[in-house]
Amino acid sequence: IYLVDSKPFGIPYYKWTESWWNWLVSIPIDANPALDTDGKQCQKGMHYKYPVFFLAGSLNKTASRNCTIPSDVSIFFPATTSYCYNTHLANRTEDELRTCASLQKGDINTKVTIDGSDLNTFAYDITNARVQSNLFGIEVPEDNILGIKNKNISGIAAGDWVFLKPNVFVPGIHRISFTGKLNGTLSDVSYSLNITGSGK
Repeated sequence: IYLVDSKPFGIPYYKWTESWWNWLVSIPIDANPALDTDGKQCQKGMHYKYPVFFLAGSLNKTASRNCTIPSDVSIFFPATTSYCYNTHLANRTEDELRTCASLQKGDINTKVTIDGSDLNTFAYDITNARVQSNLFGIEVPEDNILGIKNKNISGIAAGDWVFLKPNVFVPGIHRISFTGKLNGTLSDVSYSLNITGSGK
């Protein structure tokens, strides 16, 4: 597991959270992985510029997803995450956005399970794996999961993240589950991952 103060693939950890949010928001509602219940959209937007595969949580519901990915990529996902951004109704300063993000914290029941084992048993405390980004922008498309008009917005993200190193899984079926509640919104997801050989 990459720790939150590391630089996976030479990139600061918090930058990966910014990339994850840009990935998720860029995908329209009808194909967005966060609204996917069975995993059909899990590959959406994955271009492998870097060997990192993003998993998405769910928006106030439970999801059970099947997904096939190669063994030689990292897996990156949030147990909980939020994005404080400016709108026409709330034009906040960077300091105000930073304060907003710092207040967005998951509850004590946030949990990540990998192949049936609680991640905390691996000396990794998900509730202390919190990362807050710098100010960054997102180009929002039409019909987006934020429910706003298509435009460019800026904001700050925060969340409890997990970044698994490449080849952590041998080929075969593996399971990752993560659940947490943030501001009353539940994310509860179970992934059945078909891990193939390198690059397949």
